[in-house]
Amino acid sequence: MLMLGVWTWQQFPDGKLRLIFCDVGQGDGAVISLGYFQAMIDTGESGEKILDCLSDHMPYWDKRLEVVFLSHPDSDHAGALPEIERSYEVGRVIRSAGLGDIVRIRDLQFEVLSRGSLGSQTGDDGCETTNECSMVIRVVYKKFSGLFTGDMGEKEELALLGRGVIKESDVLKVAHHGSKFSSTIEFLETLRPELAVISVGAKNRYGHPTSDTLSRLDAVGAKVMRTDERGIIEVVTDGEQSWVVKK
Repeated sequence: MLMLGVWTWQQFPDGKLRLIFCDVGQGDGAVISLGYFQAMIDTGESGEKILDCLSDHMPYWDKRLEVVFLSHPDSDHAGALPEIERSYEVGRVIRSAGLGDIVRIRDLQFEVLSRGSLGSQTGDDGCETTNECSMVIRVVYKKFSGLFTGDMGEKEELALLGRGVIKESDVLKVAHHGSKFSSTIEFLETLRPELAVISVGAKNRYGHPTSDTLSRLDAVGAKVMRTDERGIIEVVTDGEQSWVVKK
């Protein structure tokens, strides 16, 4: 009884924001949690892996996700959504949004910097590939910010820089699992992340993350953490300071 009581007490809101980068293999899936509010940015492809992550990081009585953002429709980012919807009530799924749109809950907001793709591979969304149309989201909580970049590449990074919407961020979810065609030095020098999280599968056939990307992250002083090496990575912030929860 005592152990259950302690566990339950720890689940109550404490005013801290949690960014939980789930270990979904070669894919992206993250949970953003503030008290009883939970959102997701991407789901990964494996229902088993993302559901395990949700179960471990949501109160056992809470079966609702207020919002799920899908950066783009590729299966390694959106494939587990049907299994999530069978296990949780999902308030809203956002696949595309207007530039500058903001989803806000108290001091937490999700800012859309790039609008995302409704699903076509070419033409309809003005992109040659779904990666190019990745929705880019800045998560802001008081003085803390984190940037989620989907699978965008160099062209999209330079376009965001040209629009002047990239600001320094505490945490970066590295684009395209550390591909050499993303994370340009110009982009990173503007962003200056303290922590760069790479969501990537162990011994994947693409060679992600590449040495080029790791070198560029090192050049701007970012601490790199990878899900293939650490498993789930949890960042906690009170809006002033942030820290990584050690498992």
